[in-house]
Amino acid sequence: MKERFIANLETTFRENLEGIHPLQKVIREKAWDRFLELGLPEKKHPGYQYLPLSQIFQESFGLSHYPDVTKDRVYPFLYPETKRSHIVFLNGQYAPELSDTSALPEKVVILRLKDALSSYGNFLQVRLARALKEETDPFAMLNLAMIQMGLFFYVPPETVIDKPVQCIHLIDNDRPSHLAPRIHFFLGRNSKMNWFYEGHCLKDYEYFSNSVVDVALEEGASFSREGVINPCKQGWYFDAFRVTQKRDSRFSSAICTTGCRSVRQDFRISLMGENASCDLRGVALLSGNKQAHVNILIDHVAPHCTSNQLFKNVLADTSRSSFEGKIYVHPKAQKTIAYQLNHNLLLDDRTIANSKPNLEIFADDVKASHGATVTQINPEHLFYLTSRGIDPKKARLLLLSGFSLDVMKNISYLPLRERLVEITEKSFG
Repeated sequence: MKERFIANLETTFRENLEGIHPLQKVIREKAWDRFLELGLPEKKHPGYQYLPLSQIFQESFGLSHYPDVTKDRVYPFLYPETKRSHIVFLNGQYAPELSDTSALPEKVVILRLKDALSSYGNFLQVRLARALKEETDPFAMLNLAMIQMGLFFYVPPETVIDKPVQCIHLIDNDRPSHLAPRIHFFLGRNSKMNWFYEGHCLKDYEYFSNSVVDVALEEGASFSREGVINPCKQGWYFDAFRVTQKRDSRFSSAICTTGCRSVRQDFRISLMGENASCDLRGVALLSGNKQAHVNILIDHVAPHCTSNQLFKNVLADTSRSSFEGKIYVHPKAQKTIAYQLNHNLLLDDRTIANSKPNLEIFADDVKASHGATVTQINPEHLFYLTSRGIDPKKARLLLLSGFSLDVMKNISYLPLRERLVEITEKSFG
């Protein structure tokens, strides 16, 4: 089964090599060889224990096509503040003709990844060489081998992007397709930006989206990511996020997902400079037979760094979730502060929530904790609300919103928070 899956991927990989620049071809071929070396994950592979791998390996996905989509299909998904600061991916490929970044500072550089390899080759080749050497996740490596049209986003030093930048991923498939969106961010010293993410399904057909976002933060840089992973119901959605942080940099992420056949978020954050900090929050709102899985490695390399993880899952029907998180503190990383927490709210007896928080600490001056809980709606809380005249259905939604509040309150943009409330009502109302 795995051999057939790899053979199908290789056919797609070879098709994707046709007509590309020699440098791109070399990078993709090296990535493919590294993918084969790593091999497809087994159930025992860290971060894949709870995924329905056997189901994925039964699928066959071809090269994604680039459909004819006009700007009027994009406008309904834009927020008021992002009408001139949005980037569109169409079936996993950066679509500059559907994007508008005219409100961003002139110094900001946004290029197709293949063009950036010429203009910013020194930086990109260092990042790609690092990925080829250090990446241990086979699907993240597969992304580099299968990429079609990626994005390079450079924010120069001392540049603050006041407006949020919205990234819209549109799925418009009519055949089983392999999508490999890839974005490289580089934020210079003391630069800052907010990145909003949201996916929209124009046509629901089987697909496998295997995305990678690589973020390099220089000293004092700040990058926040907020959004909704709302894939097509028939899709598989893997999202790898790689971040390296230098001194005094800040990274935050607050993401809501509604799940699909399987959503997998994979974070690997390296705190490499003193006083760097990261804050990861997420909530999964799962119903039907949808699944969502989170795998995290926070690597504390330097002293005086802080990290926080808070992930919550609401599960109904026969949905499934998992959380596997690790905080790794190196011997030199004294004065580390690190917290990790996973809460699960089960609305039905057939749901399954797995949790594996983990600490590995090799420094002796550290504040760190981890924990996990699994619970159901408290009948007394529901009774309290209904006894005061609140409709039972509305009372239940209020409790679910309250459970998710620790994540949603970290969404800085009000229209996006309202969108999450709308998703909660749609999922469980």
